[in-house]
Parts: sequence; structure tokens; C-alpha cells
Amino acid sequence: MAPGSARGATLIEVLPALSLAVLVSATTIPVVAGALERERTIAGAQFLAARIAQAQLESLRRGVSVALRVDLQQADAAFQMFADGNGNGISTADITTGVDVPIGPSERLGAHAQGVAVRINQRVLDISGSQWLDSGSDPLRIGSTRLVSCSPTGTLTSGTIYVASPRGPQMAVRLTGSTGRVRVLRFEPARAAWVP
Repeated sequence: MAPGSARGATLIEVLPALSLAVLVSATTIPVVAGALERERTIAGAQFLAARIAQAQLESLRRGVSVALRVDLQQADAAFQMFADGNGNGISTADITTGVDVPIGPSERLGAHAQGVAVRINQRVLDISGSQWLDSGSDPLRIGSTRLVSCSPTGTLTSGTIYVASPRGPQMAVRLTGSTGRVRVLRFEPARAAWVP
């Protein structure tokens, strides 16, 4: 074989290309992982909003109060609907005694959006704008109960349920009781503002 006609590359020639490939991979993986976590967080907040809307529809259909109970669990949350069984609204005591009956099984948020839970994962301005909430603060801001109650007249419990993954964006499901409106909002840290 004549000199210079051999095929192949030397280690010196391969190392720069290999280094470049490793660098591109190292920068791409966090971007893709961050985008997936963002999309899961949005999906989790939308799932919760849809479950509340379903409870509203069940209340209208049945002509009785229906509530979505939120059970906070470590790194997850479970939701289950209950219908008023005695005409006095939904209460934790009536659920415990079986007077207010379950409508369907309990569902975990993490089963619909992996890693997403009812939580506050960063310092955020409360949606009302009255105070700052630190990471780890109570994410369920619907009064002293863990029930989102819907009436057959279209009203529901007022408040906010904060939803997030460990490192994704902070989302919130905002409930306007008098109008029955349910909105999904995202916190923008740079502007310190909640946006749709």
C-alpha cells in the first residue's frame, strides 16, 4: 500500500470530534429534561382543573353539592369526588361516616403527571398579591378544609391550589367561588407575576 493511501483516523483527529459530541450531549440533556418537567407540570395543573370542572358538572347533573377531596401525600396528592347524601353540603365528618358517598375511585396526581404534586417548589407571590410564600409552604389555600365544594347553582369553594414538580415551573389552579371560574396560572419569577 502506498504511503498516505491508508483509510482511518488517528486518535489525535478523533478526540476533537468526540469532545464536541460530548459537549453537545451535555448541554442538550438538561434542556430536554427541563422541557419535559415543564410540560408534566402544566399537564398536572390542567388535570386538577379538569377534575374540579368534572365535580362542577356532576353537581349540576345530580342537583346536589359535590366536592373534590384533596389528600396531600408525600410527593403526591390524591383526589376523590363525593356527593352530598343528606342535603347539608359536603363535610369531612359526613364522608367519614359514609353519609356523603364517593363518586368513583381516588386518583393520584402523579399517575397522570409523573413527579408533579400539590406543592410550592419556590418562593412565589401569593396570587392575591398580599404576601410571599416560601418553598414548602402549605400549597392548599382553600380555607381550613381539604374539600373543593361545588354547588348545583354553579358556585364553588374560593381559593388556590399550587401545583409543581420538584424543579419545574410553579403552577396554580385558581378558584373564583362566586362565578365558579377555574383558571390555570403559571408564575413568572422574573416579573413576579402570575400569567395564564
